[in-house]
Amino acid sequence: MFFSNVDNIDNIALIESSGKITSYLELKKNVIDFSNFFTEKHLIFIIGDNDFSTIVCYLSALESEIVPILLGSSINQNQLNSLITTYKPKYIFQKLDLNTHQGFKQTLKYHEYSLFEREKHESIALHPDLALLLTTSGSTGSPKLVRLSKKNLISNAKSISKYLKITSNDRAITSLPFNYSYGLSVINSHLISGGSIVLSNSSMMEGNFWRLIAKYSVTSLSGVPYNYEMMLRLGIDRLKLSSITKMTQAGGKLEIDKIKQISKALHSKKIKFYLMYGQTEATARMSYLPPEDISNKPGSIGKAIPNGKLWIEDKNGSSINQVNSVGELIYSGENVSMGYSNMISDLNLGDSNNGVLRTGDLAKFDSKGYFYIKGSTNRFIKIYGNRISLDSIEKIIFNKGFESVVTGNENKLLICVIHDKNLSADVLKTDISKLIGINQTAIQINVVSDFPRLDNGKINYQIIKKIK
Repeated sequence: MFFSNVDNIDNIALIESSGKITSYLELKKNVIDFSNFFTEKHLIFIIGDNDFSTIVCYLSALESEIVPILLGSSINQNQLNSLITTYKPKYIFQKLDLNTHQGFKQTLKYHEYSLFEREKHESIALHPDLALLLTTSGSTGSPKLVRLSKKNLISNAKSISKYLKITSNDRAITSLPFNYSYGLSVINSHLISGGSIVLSNSSMMEGNFWRLIAKYSVTSLSGVPYNYEMMLRLGIDRLKLSSITKMTQAGGKLEIDKIKQISKALHSKKIKFYLMYGQTEATARMSYLPPEDISNKPGSIGKAIPNGKLWIEDKNGSSINQVNSVGELIYSGENVSMGYSNMISDLNLGDSNNGVLRTGDLAKFDSKGYFYIKGSTNRFIKIYGNRISLDSIEKIIFNKGFESVVTGNENKLLICVIHDKNLSADVLKTDISKLIGINQTAIQINVVSDFPRLDNGKINYQIIKKIK
C-alpha cells in the first residue's frame, strides 16, 4: 500500500471539498473493505473524478492486484465503448448517473458510484508485474496504453517526494485530473510521504478553487502551462497564496518570458517554483530544475530526478558527450514503464523497455549538465498538458472522409484540410475539440486546394504552419 510506511496513521490523508476529512487509518480501512469485492485478477475501468470514491477504488485495485485503466468521467461514450470492446474488462467503476453498459450488472453501490461486473467474462492473461494502465496520445480514442508496474509507481513517487522534500506537513490540491499521469503522481507522492490532499474538481478560473486553498492551508500547487497562463491572466501578484510554499510545472513547455514573470512573482511571495519534464512512459516525471537555477538556466528542464539518468544519443545510438550538441534524449530509471499495449494480448507482455526510455525529444546539455529540449523526433505535441498524437488526428479526419495534414505547437493544433463540398470546418473543429478534450480556440482549421510540398514530394510543414 502506498502509505504503509506513514508514521502516524491518525494524520489527515484526504480532505473533500465538502469538508469531510479522512485519516490514513480510515483510508486504509476503506481500501481493505473495498478490496474484498474483487475476486480474481482482471481489468477494471475506473471512470472517475478527483474524489474520495475514485481514490479508494484506485488504491483498492492496486492492493488487490486488479489492473485499473484510469479514465476521466468526461470521456466520450464512443471512445469508451471502443476501449471496452478492445480490452474486455471484468469491472467498470463509474458514477450512478452515467450510462450503464450492456452485459454488465451493478454489484455494488459505493457513495455516488457503482461497481459494475461483466455477467459473462473470460479470464485474460495479465503479466504478474502489470499494475496500472494509462492512456497516451491524448484522448483520440486510440487503444494504445502505457503499461506500468507497482515498482514504476513507487519509484517515481519516492523520487518526487525526495527532490520536492514532501513531508507529512505538506498538503496538495488536485489541480489536475487523476487519470493524467502528472495529476496521479501528485496524489501518489503525497500519499507515500504521509502528506494530505484536498480533493477538488474546480478549475483555477473558479473562485471555489482558491477558497479551498485558503480554507485548508494548501502548501503545494501543481499545473501545466495552461494553468500558469490562467494565473497570469488572473494576476498572479494578486492571488492569495499565503499558505503555499512550493509550486510545480510540467506537462509542456512554458515560454521563457512567462517563466521569468511567474518566478519573480512567486519569489516575492517566498514560494519555491519547480520546472519539470516528464512523460507517462516514465510514470510522469524524469527531470526537474530547482528554483534557484531558473534565472541562470532559462528554458532548461534541469537534471534527472533522484535515481534516474539522462543522456543524449545520435542517430546511430551512440552517446553524445559534446556540450551543446543535439541528439535524442534518453532516460533510464526504475520509473520507466514496461512498454505499450495496443490490444488485449499485449497485457501479458513483460518489460519491453528494460528501464530505458527513448523519449523521442531532441535535446542538448550545457557545460554544467543541464538539459534543454530542442525539438521532437516523433509526431506528438502537448497542448494544455494533453499529449496528442498528430497521426491519430489525421486518421480520425480521414475516417470522416477528408484528407488532412495536422501539425501544431504548445498553444495551437493546426489542421490543414483539402477542400470538399461535404466539409464544414466549424463542425470538424467542434468534433475534434470534443474528441481530444481541448478548447476550440486552440484549434485552427485551414481549407486548401492542395498541400504545400517540398521538392522531394514530402509535406512542407513550415509553410503549413504559416497559413492563415
